[in-house]
Amino acid sequence: MSVKQKISTKSLVCYFIIVVIFAITRMLSAFGVFDGLGHSFDYIFNVIIQVVILFGLSVLLFSVMTKNKPRDTFKFFGYKKISAKAVLISIGIGVIVYFLNVFVASFFNVLLALFGYSSSSSSITLSSYPFWLFLVNVLVSAVLPGICEETAHRGLLLKGLSGHGQKTALILSSLLFGLMHMNIDQFFYATLIGFLVGYLALICDSIYPAMIIHFMNNFLSTFAGYSSFNNLGFESIINGFNVVLQRSFILGFLLIAVFVAGLALLLKVLIKMLFKETTVKNMTNLQDRLIKQIQKENYLKELEKTAKNEEITEPNSISFEEFDKLYKQNNVELGLMSNLEKQTLNEPPVKTSLFAKFLLAGIFIITAGVTIFTFVWGVL
Repeated sequence: MSVKQKISTKSLVCYFIIVVIFAITRMLSAFGVFDGLGHSFDYIFNVIIQVVILFGLSVLLFSVMTKNKPRDTFKFFGYKKISAKAVLISIGIGVIVYFLNVFVASFFNVLLALFGYSSSSSSITLSSYPFWLFLVNVLVSAVLPGICEETAHRGLLLKGLSGHGQKTALILSSLLFGLMHMNIDQFFYATLIGFLVGYLALICDSIYPAMIIHFMNNFLSTFAGYSSFNNLGFESIINGFNVVLQRSFILGFLLIAVFVAGLALLLKVLIKMLFKETTVKNMTNLQDRLIKQIQKENYLKELEKTAKNEEITEPNSISFEEFDKLYKQNNVELGLMSNLEKQTLNEPPVKTSLFAKFLLAGIFIITAGVTIFTFVWGVL
């Protein structure tokens, strides 16, 4: 079994364990086992799920199973720093994703309603919504999911399954991200967001843009709830479209279409900017370093020939194979690659083993089963 295949199988074992524990806790919560513990326990429960299950088990289980140090596991998962400009671009993308997400979620909610589905609303009614509670909700609903859920899906899954090809890893990690919410309300838009942030994690070779975008989407959603309760007006941006739709469906539809098209175009521009600020910038810096190294080696060869009174000739142009070899060598020397990435550097894509297929089937059966159950429960 190749190194890539071992990494893939071990990643699925880790994720299978996470899914089983996560599903059990969610089902116990759904059936009211924890109801008597009070509202504050909901926050503790969410923190445990995020920090211990999704983040902790992803890092610790993978590190133990691959006999890897946690520090190198983080690097393999894509914890590679980005510039301040890339952070700002990611924040902008996160804002756009939130607004697009609102329309996507609304569209799928309408489709679900056609089948007789109605979402179960929370029984918790707040008499007040102070700022400190808003900060707590930001921590639990935005900060922790942005870090922990991305570590499990864009780190463990996306990078762990990349040995089967980036396209396969992207599709599987996005679909499982949607299913892992184990809620039909969130499945569709979570899958789409998962695909986008997974794509960015791949082209940027860093998990941080995905984390920032995920955080911004959840933060704005949390702020919308806080704004609505305290009449701050943020939610009126979305409600304005509903008002126009009620007054004139055609005008409202055209307005929404123009708005969404504009956001999609701006999203495309920002993604290109992010790619240039991350991958292209890193490639340029690395190429400059290689060119200087090649020039230095050629200069030293000329000095050596001069000392030996040999005829100095024009330095030969370096071949693509030699350049590629030097490029990878410099990548390793600069610490841009984890140990696992170094081991799989020249390995071709691998096929899914029979055991890995069984693991994937089990994961899909559990996550899809609970998700379908939430749909049936909503219909009944």
